[in-house]
Amino acid sequence: MVCVIIAQGCQHSCINKSNSSIMVRKMVSSPTLNYLTSFDLKYREDCNFLGITDTMTLYVEEIYTEDSWIAQHAVTLDGTFQESIDEDYGKNTQLSPLAEDAIVARPQTGWHCMSLNFSGARHRGMRVSERIADTVQPLSIHAKMKIIDKLGLDIAPAMLLGVAESYVISEAELTRPNLYLLCRRFRLAYALPKEQVDVDNNPYDYDTLVIYVAHTYDRDLGIEPALEDMLDGMPGKKLNRPMDCLHYNDHLFIADGGFADRKSAIHIWKVERETIENDKQDRYSGYL
Repeated sequence: MVCVIIAQGCQHSCINKSNSSIMVRKMVSSPTLNYLTSFDLKYREDCNFLGITDTMTLYVEEIYTEDSWIAQHAVTLDGTFQESIDEDYGKNTQLSPLAEDAIVARPQTGWHCMSLNFSGARHRGMRVSERIADTVQPLSIHAKMKIIDKLGLDIAPAMLLGVAESYVISEAELTRPNLYLLCRRFRLAYALPKEQVDVDNNPYDYDTLVIYVAHTYDRDLGIEPALEDMLDGMPGKKLNRPMDCLHYNDHLFIADGGFADRKSAIHIWKVERETIENDKQDRYSGYL
């Protein structure tokens, strides 16, 4: 019997031979992400993917201002906008969405990695009455110092209380069955130097800060990177607010939300894979 076994989601086949068996294993190592390019979108707020065509045209959506106006674009990988529709701050409300008939792959919500989701403390409140120390995921002093430095926060480490929320926004399968690229949203709780009152006259002495990160995650291992390491971004590119991801045709795409001083952007990596062949011959007398 000849067995060809291709690891991590590949097929295997068997051919019978009398009194012998030859096993050929093809193993795919963890992929390498090689940064290719980036291009800017039109606005500076939220963005996500609608999908991609078999000719590698990306369909992207932007949502901007508190009124949630929408713009959609069909863009090639060199950043050429082939087609766009834009509500333009409410000036063009009688628009039809871009036709999506040619889309062959769409982004995936965080279903397979939803075990990483966590929700604890409220967005803001009172530390003692809400027992904030029991409702956040704690951080070490070393982690707090790293996070404060990388985010440029003007607070003492002791005032960073911990992780109040973790949510997997989007996941892209890199290697079957369990290696994923994740886009995640975190909320960090931090203490205020003195009690404040919100618009509804409710007091609060802690608040939360929202951050976005992207990182790889292997469900087999079940070990996520430290939060301070997630802030380093992806190979070859520092990220702002990674909000969506998509993997197609060995290309990885991240939709990166903007800030007041920078536009939203699309970043692209090539997913390189190395296949290692390991042939092993075993003989089993009388087998089959």
